[in-house]
Amino acid sequence: MFVHKNQLAYQLTPEDYYSEKQHNLELEYLFMPGWHLVGIKQDLSKEGDYKTLELLGKPILIHNSKGNLYAYLNVCSHRHSMLTHQTTGCFQKITCQYHGWEYESSGKVCKMPDGACFKPFDKENSSLIKYQLETCGDLIFVNLSKNTLTLKEYLGDYYDLVNKKFCLPSRSCWRWQKSFDCNWKLPVENTLETYHLHCMHQKSLAEFYPTEKQQTHDLNDKYTTLRYDLDKDNKTLKLQNWALKILGGGNSDYTYIHHHIHPNLVFTFTDLFFHAQVYLPVSPTQCKTEIVYYSFKNKNNNPVNHILSKLVARHGRNLNKIIQTEDAEIFEDQQKGIEQSPHSGSLGTREERIYAFQKYIVKKTKSSNE
Repeated sequence: MFVHKNQLAYQLTPEDYYSEKQHNLELEYLFMPGWHLVGIKQDLSKEGDYKTLELLGKPILIHNSKGNLYAYLNVCSHRHSMLTHQTTGCFQKITCQYHGWEYESSGKVCKMPDGACFKPFDKENSSLIKYQLETCGDLIFVNLSKNTLTLKEYLGDYYDLVNKKFCLPSRSCWRWQKSFDCNWKLPVENTLETYHLHCMHQKSLAEFYPTEKQQTHDLNDKYTTLRYDLDKDNKTLKLQNWALKILGGGNSDYTYIHHHIHPNLVFTFTDLFFHAQVYLPVSPTQCKTEIVYYSFKNKNNNPVNHILSKLVARHGRNLNKIIQTEDAEIFEDQQKGIEQSPHSGSLGTREERIYAFQKYIVKKTKSSNE
């Protein structure tokens, strides 16, 4: 059932989807304090492995040092060069590509070629900038702020479920990264409502359009959740339930959970598939997303289970590809429309999770700036 009984007014103006001022407020008050999904442990499985990425405009280096993961600003303290421009690689000590300065896992300089040239050397103030890094299951999160919640506090009641689902014996079966020519809030709002399913998802989700009776919305200052009671008579879901039982997962509870942690982190859970997705702003009118997709896999890897697990993973991967492609078709048109719109906008009760999301943004950005 829906929380609200009448249509709801937009809390944001069209300008909030392309304004440079609003973009900067969101970076400061929404994204800098948040935990951001940056990969999975398999990305850095061996000692010395590293990966680089850009997070909120900052070049980040993540490094496996003696089995522990650390996150740094990918900038050498010597002459400001990026330590490396490679997206992945391996070095036992973090080593700058320019002059070979080496750094310990603490970020402190441990080796300088021709070091006598730098006497006296202020070693304490020449460390790499280090960021908070925590994991939950296989998922790796980084936070760019010093004063913030722990990852467990940030994920709240869903921490234990994420920790349980996104790890062995389940496996990562799909990774997806995509950039969009639109404000980051548009794809987030898209994922928060089911109203568009019958129009946008003719090849995938149209048959699963839920009635109000089938769904429950949980609206909160920190998150919103959709719980959807799936149709037990649906042929596709019956087949998935059969696969789940063969793989040793028991009977399906026919429940779909979509959990959005404000501002930009989304989890979905079914019996067979688990999905983590992050949305990040690049500019006021550009954003990017990354998906980590897991499928259920039993520990008993006999030939039947092995083959069935692969088929299940392929089915989930192919379906999610279609869903994401269908959604992406509307984002650029939404952005073009909202930049010219004279309307204030309205939200139906089916879209009330968007209303809660917009209220959160208003509270964090506009109230903080008064």
